[in-house]
Order: sequence, then structure tokens, then C-alpha cells
Amino acid sequence: MSVSVQVFRERGAVPDLWCDDRTFAVVVGRDAGSVVGSFAVLDLGAADPDLRFVGVVAGPGEVRVPLVEAAVPVVRDAGGRTLRWVEETGELSLSAAAALEQLGVVAGDEVHRWWRRELAAEPAAAPGDRGPGSPTAGGALFRVGVGDAWCDVEVDDGRAVLVHDRQEEGTATSLAALVSLAVRQVTAEAPGIPAVETCVAPGDEVFEAALVSLGFAPTTRRAVEYRLAWDA
Repeated sequence: MSVSVQVFRERGAVPDLWCDDRTFAVVVGRDAGSVVGSFAVLDLGAADPDLRFVGVVAGPGEVRVPLVEAAVPVVRDAGGRTLRWVEETGELSLSAAAALEQLGVVAGDEVHRWWRRELAAEPAAAPGDRGPGSPTAGGALFRVGVGDAWCDVEVDDGRAVLVHDRQEEGTATSLAALVSLAVRQVTAEAPGIPAVETCVAPGDEVFEAALVSLGFAPTTRRAVEYRLAWDA
């Protein structure tokens, strides 16, 4: 595969690949004119330059190296010192992992776990029960929010995926309210979806407790964070 890359800094140029308002740039990889992968760089606004930028990656592992190579100067020029992103365990081939290692990319020891709740028996929510949802970018179906926490809901491979974020840790009760709202709206916006899944960071016991209270269970799917750092 011969991959050419291009960096886009405007949402309008690649609206389907722009994640949300935190997106700083998107690197797009093409082979013979067709898009084969992308790497969206998100600016989280953290004061620590090692924590400020993360990537959202899509496409086969074989395109990681050119995507990451193009993303690094974008992050470095903006003052970042580290680029981080999450990969599903087992998704990268040995050759792709070795190529990333040659760049200096390191896989973290902490494992993110996916949790799942089956929806086959869920009744469809009434329109009046949908709660405060809103459209969002990046192909997500919708976004729901409670206080300073929110969930984007995407449909991927026949499942609804909750991508959550929060400014404060919150409580299991408040997070359960947020996730419950998202699940109810999934049944309204995407009836027939068989399951909802979400990824939990290591040590996030509050979010795990919220998921347990709503009938979510851990799955065998795992993910790890990859990190590429450079000198200031």
C-alpha cells in the first residue's frame, strides 16, 4: 500500500472525519485516490503539554506510520510534547506494531476495558422521554449531557458506542443518569440496535459502578493507549 497524506485544519474540508469542537486538525491517508485511514488530532486544552493532544484513529494498522508522522509536526508546532491515542488490542499486525516502535511509539501498560449492555428487549422510548439531546459532528448520531458531563453516541458495526467525557469525576449516580439518558435515546433514535458499548479507562471505579447499576457487563474487548513523545 502506497499511502499519501494530507493535513486539514478546517471542519468543512473533511466534515465526516471531524470529531467535535476540540478537533485541531485531521490527517487523511489516501491510496490511489481513496481514503484508507485518518487521524483526527484533538486539543483537550490541558495545561500540561504532555496531556494536551490526543488522536482518534481510523483505518487499518498498516497506515498508522504515515498518519502519525504527519500528525507529529502539527502537535509539536502547537506546543505539544506528546501525542496519545488508543488502539484495540489485537488490531495491529506485528509488522504495523514494529513500524510504530521504530518511530519511538510506546504502548502503555494500562488496559482500557469495553463494557456492553444488550438492548434486544428494550422498549422504544417515547418521543417525550428523549431528554436534552443534540446533533453532533464526526458521524455521531447524537449527544446527551448532564451537568458538565456528556456522551456522544455513534453507531458502529451494528452497535451503539458511547464516547463519554466529564470535567469532574462526579458520582456513580450522576453518571448513571447520563448513561441511562443516552441508552433511552438510542432506543428512540436507532430502534433495532442490539447493544450499547462503552470503553472505561483503567481505575475509573465511579464510571464502572454506574455501568454495573445499569446492567452493563465487561467484555473480552480491550484497548491500550499508545504514546509518542519528543523533546521540547
